[in-house]
Amino acid sequence: MYIDNILKNNERMVEITMELHQKGEIPVNSWVINLDQVAKNAKALSSSAKKNGLSTYLMSKQHNRNPYINALAIKMGLNKIVAVDFQGALACRDYNIPLGHVGHLNQIPKHLIEEVLKLKPEVFTVYNIEHALWIDLCCKKLGYKQDILIRVYNNEDYVFDGQEGGFHVDEIETFINQISGLKNINIVGVTAFPCLNYNNTAQEKITPTSNIGAVNRALEILKNSNIDIKQVNMPGNTSSSEMEILKKLGATHVEPGNAVIGTSPSHAFYQDLAESTAILYLSEISHKYKDRYYAYGGGCYHTNYSDKMFTFVGSKWAETKKQGMVLYNHSIVQDIDYHMQLIPNKNQKIEIGDSVIGAYRTQMHMTRSYQVAISGISGERPLKVHYILDNGRNPLNSRLQPVKHIDVINDIDKLLESY
Repeated sequence: MYIDNILKNNERMVEITMELHQKGEIPVNSWVINLDQVAKNAKALSSSAKKNGLSTYLMSKQHNRNPYINALAIKMGLNKIVAVDFQGALACRDYNIPLGHVGHLNQIPKHLIEEVLKLKPEVFTVYNIEHALWIDLCCKKLGYKQDILIRVYNNEDYVFDGQEGGFHVDEIETFINQISGLKNINIVGVTAFPCLNYNNTAQEKITPTSNIGAVNRALEILKNSNIDIKQVNMPGNTSSSEMEILKKLGATHVEPGNAVIGTSPSHAFYQDLAESTAILYLSEISHKYKDRYYAYGGGCYHTNYSDKMFTFVGSKWAETKKQGMVLYNHSIVQDIDYHMQLIPNKNQKIEIGDSVIGAYRTQMHMTRSYQVAISGISGERPLKVHYILDNGRNPLNSRLQPVKHIDVINDIDKLLESY
């Protein structure tokens, strides 16, 4: 898993995390974020995208729209943020982060469209005529015109359950006619998801999905209707390594997400990619029951790319590393992840209060974890633990007391000056 990636490329991150936790300076149930590595990942993604003539929207849900990550990634060359839902858009508003794309995968609820439009997204994806009409009406009220994308699919669509939606390619001409009289929206392109498959093993190659066929057919129809195509948006499993294939498929815009924190599927299998894993999960041993130990949960939402998962458990890194990783029994069924169940071997020593450190492919916005962004782990700048954010992105100090959003914004401004 990703812990191997960290050990090869960012071992100091583990050591610093354990040390800070044992001093009581960062809380359990935290995703610890290595901002120095985020900066390197974002720079690699930006460089690869520009080399291939692609624009980038950073998908931020995986890191729960963390403003430190978002702002730093943009400073390193990624263009703007894609908000997968309205919460993502509002997170951009709260921390002055530029918004590029909304409406995909979640449409914006009708009574929030006006608020989201005020953020001036570059493009707004629609799945149906109703949302197009609502956007047009809100734009009329606000006094400007909004570019829209249409999400498309065909009979051979490749889609995840619960994420279906958009226009069948046979419905596009009807939709064009339906909105032809609207003055405040303008079709500028198409999108589909996913455009590349997700490789579940080291042997599986990343290849285009059948959704590319729907995109190409949609582009044909739009061009035949004399619509000026400005954007062909192809999201899904995008790292630096995939930019060239996306260019060849005809993409103009791509949406890297997990890659900026080094947790795409490929990062679980290979440690020598352009990006490296920049996050880890921190917990603490709570108690023992029979031959098993239990650590605090809250962040145990992860996609399994391995039959077995492991954690480091200890209070001092040198000793912890020597005794090796402890088996994390992630396969137990829990309605609520109150605890992580750990199964040490007979030679491994565990104490109540020990740090527990692992690294998994996660969706932070689905957890109730804290986010602890740290700069300086690389040694290239002073080590600093920045303001902590809870799962609702509310900013906190080191004692988990509320602070103001403006404090975080000012801290981010200072952070960006050091990169």
